Amino acid sequence: MKLSPYMLNANQAVKFEKADQLELAATFWRQASAVAVKPINQDWAEVRADRCDKRRTLAARHEAARQKAIAEKEAKRVAEALGSHINKTTSGEIA
Repeated sequence: MKLSPYMLNANQAVKFEKADQLELAATFWRQASAVAVKPINQDWAEVRADRCDKRRTLAARHEAARQKAIAEKEAKRVAEALGSHINKTTSGEIA
């Protein structure tokens, strides 16, 4: 049995979603939406494409926030070490 253009694109989209390649998945969902005959399939494909886009951008924002937190923690550690060193040198503990 030959699959419809909608099903061919939807199946590809699902494969890319499972592989966490969300940009490609969204592209295939949009193609599926464009060739869908039934309005319910068109709506489903658009919702899936939007979901893939949101997941992809969420992952990018999460990684950026994680990197920022790491940098802030390191900056705080360095500032505390420098403050401790300054206090020791100005109080005459180090010759």
